[in-house]
Amino acid sequence: MKGTFRSAEDESEEIKMKKILSAVMVLMLAIGLMIPAFASAESTVGHDTMWVVCADGKRLNVRYLPSRSSRLLYRIDNGDSLTVLHDEPTPEGWAMVRKGNKQVGYVMTKYLKANKPGKYELRERDDDFVAVGTYKVTARALNSRTDESVGLRVKPTKKSTAIRRLMAGDTLDVIAVGKTWSQVRDPQTGATGYVANDYIARV
Repeated sequence: MKGTFRSAEDESEEIKMKKILSAVMVLMLAIGLMIPAFASAESTVGHDTMWVVCADGKRLNVRYLPSRSSRLLYRIDNGDSLTVLHDEPTPEGWAMVRKGNKQVGYVMTKYLKANKPGKYELRERDDDFVAVGTYKVTARALNSRTDESVGLRVKPTKKSTAIRRLMAGDTLDVIAVGKTWSQVRDPQTGATGYVANDYIARV
């Protein structure tokens, strides 16, 4: 009975095949681990978080179609965030958006900002102010290193024109109070404007 004889060449080929198979298995394992990461990345592509900033402080209309005459779906508060979707083309000046679990709709892009607005940058709505019996307050300093206070503004937003820079201790007459701002009368100039609530103290 003849014995099986394996040449050195045969053994060398077998070793090569084992190495190739091992390399293929490692590659397949690596691809398998990468697929979930790619899927996760793809799920967020085309979605941006943006913030509503309306100059008049009003809420932003979300419409069924990208048209001002289209049906109103709901409104989003000034300063709130929403998700802008890029799943399909939209007319210039409009964006497809989603707010939480609400229906997808369209808003005008001129009221959207990429960066979250600061507390005092948002215009407070006129109907947020409640008239009060006039009482006096004094302006507070910006910090312990200065006697300067905040600006007395034409409108209830930091972006509005300043009537003048207040100094710590300046007296003002409050005539209406809002969530973030108060409407005041300045005895020094006779002007009526707005000052941030955090920087005034009742006398």
